[in-house]
Amino acid sequence: MDIVNSIHLQIKQMLKKPSKIDGRFLVIAAVLGYFGLLYVANFFVPYHNFWRRLGVPAATNPFIDLAAVLGAFDCDRLTEEVSLTNNSCFNQISYPSSWSSLTWLGLEQRDTIFWGVFFALIFYGITLIIIGRLNYQEAVVYALILCSPPVMLLVERGNVDIVIYSWLGVALMIIKNSRALIFRLCAYLLIFFWGVVKLFPIFGLAVIIKEKRNLFLFLSAIFTTAFITYFLASIGQLKTISSVHDGRIWYSFGYKVLFGAVTYILSKLTSGETDLKNTIIYMMYIIMILFTMSILTRFLLSKFKIFREWLRSDFVSADSSKSLDKSPYIDHFRLAAAIHLGNFLVIGMLYDYKLTFLIFALPQILDWIKQENQLSLPASMGLVAMVATFYASPFLYPWLVDEMINWLLAANLLYMAILSMPEWLKSLVHRRLSGKFSV
Repeated sequence: MDIVNSIHLQIKQMLKKPSKIDGRFLVIAAVLGYFGLLYVANFFVPYHNFWRRLGVPAATNPFIDLAAVLGAFDCDRLTEEVSLTNNSCFNQISYPSSWSSLTWLGLEQRDTIFWGVFFALIFYGITLIIIGRLNYQEAVVYALILCSPPVMLLVERGNVDIVIYSWLGVALMIIKNSRALIFRLCAYLLIFFWGVVKLFPIFGLAVIIKEKRNLFLFLSAIFTTAFITYFLASIGQLKTISSVHDGRIWYSFGYKVLFGAVTYILSKLTSGETDLKNTIIYMMYIIMILFTMSILTRFLLSKFKIFREWLRSDFVSADSSKSLDKSPYIDHFRLAAAIHLGNFLVIGMLYDYKLTFLIFALPQILDWIKQENQLSLPASMGLVAMVATFYASPFLYPWLVDEMINWLLAANLLYMAILSMPEWLKSLVHRRLSGKFSV
């Protein structure tokens, strides 16, 4: 524990150092330098080969995910297939047929390069606006994240998640800066729209928890009913889409990664067809998995003790200005944590470029680290885990190291989300659970 506290104090001291120049210029320089390096390397070797050495499994052609979607739009216009429930043009790329409702935008596959660059610029622009002014130390954190393999893979593929990220960023800016309910409702509808289009953003509607209790319950009931109706109507397509992941644990995260690996290892050990060398390797994996689970269990038990003390105490802040619920970027954190936990625990296996949505949580995590409150230490550990997992999948071997980090990060995000609940929900939890954990 002394080591953890020492790391936390070092991080805290570094992040609190002021700087005269906005650190975002350093972030911009880092990103431009990264792409400049790719440009120079392209004179000696194909850029996609060099990019792979940096941990990004780049394809030969740029923006291949975007090209597939734009090709589906072309197909939809040529076939004049207007079905929103069973559209073959989008089914063949494992996208919901509801995507055909966007065909009217006129996007064409021949413009793939233009739109890929455009969406990347919007992505970086939205990020720079959201994170606000930085000191040099904070800039280093963002530079590491924005130049990490998962984020660069998202940019390289031109995956539609980069568009969703940008729109969710717009929604967060509206929520943060709007006192009028009507504008926040528009932001919630924007999140819901992308939830219908790509499913996983629906978890981001957790930001509604910022509203007063009755309004939260009312909006939750409406959005839940609407989404369940859509889900049941499209369940056949959604099953096909959910199976699009090829099952490889490399460059992936989610609870299914670990359990899938365990199933595979046990099947190999019990098949009787494994030689001595591989048997030893598989046994080492089993030992490492058990070690990982023991660490995670110990972490959860330590947090449970704190949670039990939290329930016993009068934790509802008398000074609302000091409440964790009033933190400046709490909505950003809730959206990012909800999307990550939803992806990790519900969907279960996703490619690492979806880690990009954790960028939304960084402003609040950095702010908590610099404060003296109960989330300062967990925020430091969350930051370390976040930076580590952005680089672990392509560079760390064996894969179990990455999965241990992912599980600890998910548990840490859940812990911080619980402790930063709004005061009305804290009061409700306290009344319902405080007596159940008393000794």
